[in-house]
Amino acid sequence: MELTIEALKRVDLVDFLSRNYGLQFRRSGKQYSCHSPFNDEKRPSFFVRMVEGRWLFKDFSSGFAGSIVDFVQIREGLGSIRDAWAHIVGLISPDMMSKAIVEPFDLPGKSPESYDVGDLYSRFREQDISVCRDYLLGRGISEGLVHALISEGNLAHNRYKGRSYCCFAVRDAEGGLKCLDNHQVDGPEKFVLGRKSIYTRDWEVLSRAEQVFVCEGIIDYLSVKTMEGDNLAGLALLGNQLIFDPELLGNARVLISALDHDRGGYGAFYDLGEQYPDKSIEPYDLEGRKDPNELLVAIKEGKGRRLSAEKKLKLYQEFIQTDNKAELARKWGIDRSYMYEVAGECEKSLLDTLEGRKPGRKPKGKPATLEEAWERIKELEKQYEREATEKERLYCRSEFLKLRLQWSETEAAELRGEPVDESKGPVKKKQIKKKKKGRS
Repeated sequence: MELTIEALKRVDLVDFLSRNYGLQFRRSGKQYSCHSPFNDEKRPSFFVRMVEGRWLFKDFSSGFAGSIVDFVQIREGLGSIRDAWAHIVGLISPDMMSKAIVEPFDLPGKSPESYDVGDLYSRFREQDISVCRDYLLGRGISEGLVHALISEGNLAHNRYKGRSYCCFAVRDAEGGLKCLDNHQVDGPEKFVLGRKSIYTRDWEVLSRAEQVFVCEGIIDYLSVKTMEGDNLAGLALLGNQLIFDPELLGNARVLISALDHDRGGYGAFYDLGEQYPDKSIEPYDLEGRKDPNELLVAIKEGKGRRLSAEKKLKLYQEFIQTDNKAELARKWGIDRSYMYEVAGECEKSLLDTLEGRKPGRKPKGKPATLEEAWERIKELEKQYEREATEKERLYCRSEFLKLRLQWSETEAAELRGEPVDESKGPVKKKQIKKKKKGRS
């Protein structure tokens, strides 16, 4: 197993803390408890348990919580996650890594080593590929991208238990086959054959790209590539856990989160910020949709990418500066007819404004020439972008704080044995009003 942040979170935290910090745990059901390593106390309030394949701790006496990385960073007083990661590597033993939890395999009773994914894929490629082609085109993926997947030999048709699955070959930077990602053609089921690995078609530029998008599934990755083309490099996690070497995105200045708008996606967004505290983490504008593919389908149906006044102005500025209108429309993910409609609307608005002006003394504070007007527009646009970015940052921060609070309340409720709703958190008991006794 590679020594990534995600791999370390799968190390048995009870074993690690017992060996290196002398903590003595007692098991209670699915969790372990001991006295707090941060405070002196008489009753144990430090709990450890596994959540979705990762070991997490919660210390109710101090309020600290998180993974093995958070514990070491707090306990040792380290300034960054990278320092904590380096410290853990020095403490961890080979046998602890060998026993670390790996991604659960989707076929019961079998392990990834019990079969050859290359042999399976060769058999899948003998099936009729038109089923997968029609499936991807129906999801809005561009015809050129689908053709490339087929011609490169990275798409196959898997017939499993009488159902058709669109099977993607997931390869590493050297072209080696790592796993097979399967999506049911006529249903929601998904499974991976082999050990999960990230998927990307941008291996050659990924390590040196300044901007990189991160999404969950291959369909989402292909959707973003359909909307953005080669202008934006990216990768798919095949889930919502960061299972790649952090150095892979070391040169990127901006990481664009195209993760799903659900609990798992929000958690992965938080993990990105935790793993890359020195980078700018920006959300991909899904326009209120759940994931990139839902946005792509809406655009194809003419229900997405209706531009605001600010975006129309920005599009018009790029429109008058470029000769390749088709490329510009593809970059913005809109129809060319709609792009020309926006350009005409902007020009009409500008002409109406100029024709409506009366001769005389220049109004105070207003531009006198078209050049001054454009400069003023650019200044306002920059100001708007700064304010919008700050507003988005504050909104995301408040949402994550709400999620973390809900998670803590859920954890506390579970430890107390109280009922919990997976989406809403602790279930509040109904209050029964006592009937007032009548006067005798």
